[in-house]
Amino acid sequence: MIPMISSDQEQIQVNSSDSLSDAESLHDTDSKQDLPTVYDTYTKFKKYTILLIIIGLGFLSTFDKLIFVPALPTVIEDLHSTETLGLLTITVYMLGSCFCGLIWGVLSDCYGRRSIILLALSGFLLSVAGSYFSSNIYIFLVSRVLQGAFICVAQILGPATIADIYQPNERARAISLFYAFHFVGSLVGPTIGGPLSYHYGWRSTFIVVEILAIILFILYIFFVPETHQYIVVCKYHETGTKLLEYDLLVKPTLQNPCLALTYLKETTMLPYVFLLALGYMSMNIAQLFFPIQLSKAPYNYKSDIIGILYLPLAIVKCSGSIIGGILSDYAAVRYMETSRIHEGHVVPALLFSVLTPIGLILYGWSFQYGMHIALPVIGLIICLFGQTTTRPGIYSFYTIKYQHCLASVIAANNFVQLLLTTIMLTFTAIIVESIGNGLYFTIIAVANILTTIVPAIIILRKIRLSHISDKISSQSIPLISTDDEQ
Repeated sequence: MIPMISSDQEQIQVNSSDSLSDAESLHDTDSKQDLPTVYDTYTKFKKYTILLIIIGLGFLSTFDKLIFVPALPTVIEDLHSTETLGLLTITVYMLGSCFCGLIWGVLSDCYGRRSIILLALSGFLLSVAGSYFSSNIYIFLVSRVLQGAFICVAQILGPATIADIYQPNERARAISLFYAFHFVGSLVGPTIGGPLSYHYGWRSTFIVVEILAIILFILYIFFVPETHQYIVVCKYHETGTKLLEYDLLVKPTLQNPCLALTYLKETTMLPYVFLLALGYMSMNIAQLFFPIQLSKAPYNYKSDIIGILYLPLAIVKCSGSIIGGILSDYAAVRYMETSRIHEGHVVPALLFSVLTPIGLILYGWSFQYGMHIALPVIGLIICLFGQTTTRPGIYSFYTIKYQHCLASVIAANNFVQLLLTTIMLTFTAIIVESIGNGLYFTIIAVANILTTIVPAIIILRKIRLSHISDKISSQSIPLISTDDEQ
């Protein structure tokens, strides 16, 4: 009997130790839940202030790219150049953004957001001055390359900064505001640039860009702190305050910029990379080709009229981005509750992406047959609305999946988008001359449809598997309870 008693006592001790271990584990969990998060370190006012300045930088990045586009024929004439070199001023701008975006991404992930943005903005101010004082097309091209290389920092670190300060379930709306004004800049730029160039010359557009850049530079210095989550968490830990993310974040290291492209091969990202790249390329080619077509017969519009026609496009891009962000947040919550998948952010994006090919076909064939100006404008509006509602949801999905290397991931995506746009823009004039507007934009439309199919299949499959898993779980509960009763 004595061994039996001893065994029982040992079992009681084991159970007691297990209970204590569970209690300690539960206590640790509760204590961690009581810790403030990195998102709690920002007041609402501080978040809105940072968001407003970041939105301004996003606006500047596209405002600068296209403000002189309505006066492109004048630039070509004034610098004694050709139409091909004139279009190249936009191509090289995007090429600079394409490659330097990778560098800004890895530098920011390692050294933080603030110092990298300030460095890039300083270079941008100098390059804008170079564009203003250009005496020939070649100096102008070099200055435009540098402008694109420096200001692309806003496109990379804008969404990354937003992800640093906003909770995952709040990001889509904040990112949608960033892209709303990012897209508006691409249309407000020509709207202002057209009349400005007409009355004061094309060089006056760069004075406006320089003034806006100086204002944003000063605001950033005084009101935007470092937001990189690892740096913020370490700073608070040094002052004696431990944040919830302290044990979760890993110290970043400087990587080869080209390694950022390795993220593109991941199956969770690759389908959306192609979807964004084709859509971005289609949208940019359509709107960059817009003033060139309107300056020719049968339209023969001047730069001031072309600039005014960009106004309704700006309204559509702004509203489309905001609508896409709101619907993305709503879908994310709904699908997380019902299917427990993060891809809920992307569902509205895929639905609205169908509008892009419809708009491209209408746009291309309207210009092909010289139809009333209302038809190509409506086609472009449909295309732009489809694309601007698509992007916030996909980028919000990225911020959840790749928080630790978000700037590099965004840079890799932008690299593909800008590189594809640069290549296609270089040959667009030649291809259109050979096969016509209608067939060219129809081919692009078909490519956009094909890139939507794979992501749609992936999401539908995940939703179906989630429902099957729920059914299996619900069926297993009665079996377990029956065994317990027995």
